[in-house]
Amino acid sequence: MEDYSQFMQQIGSWAEELLLRGISQFTMKDVNVLEQFLEQINRFQLIFLKEIVELFIAEGRNLALGNGNEELLLNHYCRLTQYVRLSVQETI
Repeated sequence: MEDYSQFMQQIGSWAEELLLRGISQFTMKDVNVLEQFLEQINRFQLIFLKEIVELFIAEGRNLALGNGNEELLLNHYCRLTQYVRLSVQETI
């Protein structure tokens, strides 16, 4: 359970850093980070979180390549951070 908690905190830290940079500053590096998170998400078998992150990756990749919708990316960001926040509260 501690691995899970640390993992959720790791996602939370990345999300805070993205917020400080600004959602519009999303890059392919962020896509790579999210893809690494996806490996752990699969390991923990977190189906709903996997869905959120996959949508985030798809829209983030589009935004990084100049075709994305920043508002949609923000929506995915909010879903991800809410999931992480609730998950961390559950483990306390």
